[in-house]
Amino acid sequence: MKTENCSEMTDARSIEQKSGLAEPVKDRQSGFIVPAGILIGLGAGLLADHAVAGFLVGLGLGLLGSELVPLARKSKEGEDPLAGGANVALLLIGAVLVLAGTGIVWAPAAVWIYAIPGLMILAGIGVLVRGFAKTS
Repeated sequence: MKTENCSEMTDARSIEQKSGLAEPVKDRQSGFIVPAGILIGLGAGLLADHAVAGFLVGLGLGLLGSELVPLARKSKEGEDPLAGGANVALLLIGAVLVLAGTGIVWAPAAVWIYAIPGLMILAGIGVLVRGFAKTS
């Protein structure tokens, strides 16, 4: 067995790439946005006596930011911003979380009896549509 090549393979990703099992991908540099959004939202929610709503808004904005910031960076660098694309599911989940967080504060409680099951039904339909679209 040749040992000179073993020193190059230090982690699982490089092993997969060298063996042809995985394609090289660019690392996303926006992994800090979601935890930052959660902490900022939770802190603002604690100050406003709405910790859960602040957490949801922060998480939603973090998800939105983690998908939109790389697109903004690509367009500034002159690359095609639609080449990698954004994960639409995460964008929708982020938007729903922001709406849910703000709705907890401003919407009457009677709305949530119907809104939460309705959002779950819509999410389930979305998963079904996406699953069937991938299989056909």
